[in-house]
Amino acid sequence: MKKYIFLLVIFPLLSFGQSGISMSGLSQFNTGESIVLIDGNIEPLAYEQRNNSITLSIFRGRKFSIGTIALKGDISYSIEKTNYFNESIPINDYEIITRSLVPSLEVLYILFQSKKAFLYSSLGSYAVIQNLNISEETHLVTEDFLSKYNSITPFARIGFQVNSGRFFINPFISFELEKINFDSADEIFTVDLKEKIENYSIKTGLSFGIMF
Repeated sequence: MKKYIFLLVIFPLLSFGQSGISMSGLSQFNTGESIVLIDGNIEPLAYEQRNNSITLSIFRGRKFSIGTIALKGDISYSIEKTNYFNESIPINDYEIITRSLVPSLEVLYILFQSKKAFLYSSLGSYAVIQNLNISEETHLVTEDFLSKYNSITPFARIGFQVNSGRFFINPFISFELEKINFDSADEIFTVDLKEKIENYSIKTGLSFGIMF
């Protein structure tokens, strides 16, 4: 099933040819604290987390009598490595490595455009296909403890993109419905859409990269 979802996402992107292709990357480090059930007790665990991802994007626009409409597609591959440890209780340290595929598709309407910048609104969705490959090195947690899921999140955005040569930067504000978790594509069409809309969230974001 996963290979068909991948083909459905990547095919419309490839059909645009080589125009408007960009590649970007992200590497970030986080520290924090989580909890885990050990011998019937909930214990705190500190963690250190490193997330590395690479994104391939394709952007193509066309002018119509009503204005400029563009299609933007992204596909990201992410590797997240999390190390858990606790110095106050006698447990072995362990790590979890999660590999995720994150495709997205977005239709933009250009509200204002100059030579080096444009303001836009958009509708789209992104998916997280996270049960590709999850590995763990520990005897303390089971497969049920690990977060294995697929999800899709519809959204509406308003953003502003600035171009400088081949470099671009794009801050945006996103209105997102509650994510839809699924194991098979059929489950996407059986969700309570009203409930997902009521449990919306507002998020801000920033993307940047280099155009080829």
